[in-house]
Amino acid sequence: MRRATWIWAVGSAAWTFDAIVNLYYHSLPHAELAFMVAVMFAIAWAFYSRQAR
Repeated sequence: MRRATWIWAVGSAAWTFDAIVNLYYHSLPHAELAFMVAVMFAIAWAFYSRQAR
């Protein structure tokens, strides 16, 4: 699983970008949700990248 951890980082970046775009367009509920999902992706990335092969 460690070799595929890049997908979690890309997902986190994509959701962060989505949240920033929604903040720009003043869609606060969607931006908050996108930031929460980005944080969850970042936590998963940190968890899976620290596991042994």
